[in-house]
Amino acid sequence: MWKKNNYSKRQINDAGMKIITPGIPVEDYNSALDIIDNWRTAHAFPMNTFAVNLRRKVADMNGAVVVQRLKRLDTICGKLLRYPDMKLYRMQDLGGCRVIVPTVDDVYVVKERLEKSRIRHEPRVPKDYIKIPNANTGYRGVHLIYKYRSEKTSDYNGMLIEIQIRTKLQHLWATAVETVGVFTDNGLKFNQGSEKWLEFFKLVSAIFSIEEETPIVAGVPQDIFGLIERILELDSELGALDKMHTIGVITKNFGHLHKKIKSGYYLLKLDLNAAQISVYFFEGGERGLDAASAAYNEAEKSKGEKTDVVLVSAQSYEALVNAYPNYFANIREFRETLLLIIGKNIDKIRSEKQSQIPVSV
Repeated sequence: MWKKNNYSKRQINDAGMKIITPGIPVEDYNSALDIIDNWRTAHAFPMNTFAVNLRRKVADMNGAVVVQRLKRLDTICGKLLRYPDMKLYRMQDLGGCRVIVPTVDDVYVVKERLEKSRIRHEPRVPKDYIKIPNANTGYRGVHLIYKYRSEKTSDYNGMLIEIQIRTKLQHLWATAVETVGVFTDNGLKFNQGSEKWLEFFKLVSAIFSIEEETPIVAGVPQDIFGLIERILELDSELGALDKMHTIGVITKNFGHLHKKIKSGYYLLKLDLNAAQISVYFFEGGERGLDAASAAYNEAEKSKGEKTDVVLVSAQSYEALVNAYPNYFANIREFRETLLLIIGKNIDKIRSEKQSQIPVSV
């Protein structure tokens, strides 16, 4: 059966506080983790409801991908630490769906279809990071939050589900940020870590905005030439493009790949020391979710400092790889796209510089 919440609001919030308390006894930590795991897993049913609806909404969009995921413990803890006033019970994205579509117009088509649909779930104020990119990181995409509401399955009423809608280009950027953050030990997606890496990705965000003819993040050059010049300067300091190439090479061969498997749950374990990923498959449905959730909980209890784990649901292995390339360290396409944009503009930059050299009489 689909898991239901077994704990009170107070118990859930207390577990959230305990899990981030330094020096907490192991027994108390594991007890808090069990409560958090139950609360998180209970979001699987409403999350799945939204995912099914979203797949209908994008069925006519060639290349559209819909996947769903339960939030990782590390990310939950990080969010609670960054926002001391936040309570775990009201965290908006324990269960989330991601929609990846070809174009910016498609993003707004999906958004409009959701807003005009006859669903009873209560919408929160949407966040449009395409019209106004995140000023700190350059992140772009549209986020929708819904409070689940149903007369038939009232056990899940009030749970919050987040829907992220991105273009392929926006998604390439976001997953590259997370991949580089993981491999360089920087929390780049949370605006933490190396200032130069953060600036690098803000600049690339602006270049991608120009490609998609959408507003550019504030605080960077507003023309393609200035952006590329600064990117090349930072690349010479960071070796950014070479590092991305290396990450792609050392992780291109993974074990445990189940390419013929269709719909189900996938537990991903990324070993940073070995630069290797392991993929474990669980059948779809309630029984598969029980087994996957138990494995997820155990993996989070036993993982080391240099291990990352996540549990996601996808219609196929290919959809999983497309939607979560950061866990497969597949940033080759991001790098190739950036190099292509730089390449087609570099001659113009050189001509511009040449025209600014004074002519001797």
